[in-house]
Amino acid sequence: MITFLKRPPYFSLGLPSTWVQRFTAMHPVVILILGLALAQAIAAFQVHRSNLDLLNTLTAVSSAGYLAIPGKHVMGSLSDFGPAFWGGFFFTFSIGAGVTLGAMAAGWLWIRLFRHQKTGLFFWGFVWAALLFMINSNGFTLMPTLYFVIIAPVIFALTALWDPSPFRTKNRFKDWIHLAPLPLLALLWFTQFDGAMFLDLRDNLLLSNDYGRKFSNFYYTYTLYPAQAFKALSQKTIKTADIENVPSRSLKHLIGRQLLANDYLPLSDDARVDLVVRQNNDQLVFQADGRRVFQTPTRQFLDDAPGVLRRFSEACDRHAIFRQFTFLSLLIGFPIALYMIAHAALYYPGYFIMGRRTSALTASISCLLIGCLVLIYFQSNRSRSIDSRNIANSLSSEYWQTRIAALKLITKKKLDIADYKSYPVLKDNRPSQERYWLVGALAYSRRPENMAVVLEYLKDADLNVRTMALYSLGRLGNPRAVQPILSIVLNSQSWYEQMYAYKAIRSLGWKQTKSH
Repeated sequence: MITFLKRPPYFSLGLPSTWVQRFTAMHPVVILILGLALAQAIAAFQVHRSNLDLLNTLTAVSSAGYLAIPGKHVMGSLSDFGPAFWGGFFFTFSIGAGVTLGAMAAGWLWIRLFRHQKTGLFFWGFVWAALLFMINSNGFTLMPTLYFVIIAPVIFALTALWDPSPFRTKNRFKDWIHLAPLPLLALLWFTQFDGAMFLDLRDNLLLSNDYGRKFSNFYYTYTLYPAQAFKALSQKTIKTADIENVPSRSLKHLIGRQLLANDYLPLSDDARVDLVVRQNNDQLVFQADGRRVFQTPTRQFLDDAPGVLRRFSEACDRHAIFRQFTFLSLLIGFPIALYMIAHAALYYPGYFIMGRRTSALTASISCLLIGCLVLIYFQSNRSRSIDSRNIANSLSSEYWQTRIAALKLITKKKLDIADYKSYPVLKDNRPSQERYWLVGALAYSRRPENMAVVLEYLKDADLNVRTMALYSLGRLGNPRAVQPILSIVLNSQSWYEQMYAYKAIRSLGWKQTKSH
């Protein structure tokens, strides 16, 4: 590999210099897209494999007489490759983008900082090995490892081959100005970062236009497929268990009841389960994948089953570091990848008219301006903080952003929205963003008649509004809502909606039984 990457790379490969000139003249997005394509292949396989495992689990759960989530209207899609392919885009544009861009940055630094020296290769090799160790620190995980084993070396080598240093201008300012928009835009957007930023992005940039709504629908349709592939046990809706070697029927019943209360559904001995509980004198041994995880006193489990099961989940979690890398990649890698794709889309049309360097500079300035304009639009439309004394007036505002700000404050302070005269007006036809926050505020209403209002929002055309209505019903705590919510669990076509409905009925005291 060292010989392959010696400078100039095209001599060691035996490639004509004209070929290399054409390659280096290409936009680096070509390397990015190749990395994303490799990531998509891995991601689709990862999600499909996870879907098949989930299908086997749900089939066993249904056969045992329990309520499966996702239900029958979604289970069939788990065997299809389509949901795995589309769901794979989540990993492609998160961890895939992160690994690709990281490898590109490493290759770029090896050229400019380490000057093609072997010590640079040893340094990046050490970093690569450390990342692989971290990913597998709690047990070997094949699919997360493949992102680093396949993508990183290929993209590093291609970045070294792409090295445009023989064709660079002597004016370093012109070279660096192409990179300047990235840190500048990152700094500007960081000023907007807070706990509500992602919801505000959804409300103001997605749900405010047709294309954004289509993207939002795509996200909520397919995102749970990849999410299932790397969730910890404690994060999964349905878990399975088997109780072995417990001679006391009463003790076995007590253990089973605690498992059911925490959504670990006891199955027969021949089923593949997430957790096996065995008795060893006065201890309970917890096993997973044929290995012993830990043991704990029986009385401790019966007294604190949620805590013991949470500990079990953490001990079995092989994807914790991978989830952190994925979130970091989504936060950093995804916007950088979008920037590069947008830059290339602006670069290539001008390449044939203005030439390479002028077109690249024009694309960089255009991307900076577009990013600033989107930021200004987003910031100007974010719901403002208002004073508690102005809630009534804000609810009557002509601007939906101001009305949403009032609804958020009502929710934060757990006030009763029905105390405000403008509340009946709010129930009229409003933007989906406003209906979402209205239903969220109704979760803290102390008037029993408002449960009927929330139930009406279960028929809303917008999925976000329906799921918020489900959350609010669970928060209101009225057991009369169990049956209408259970109907949604059984009949909904949306996995996302089924998941919220299941959480709602569990909040209302409903428990799994073999008769559903």
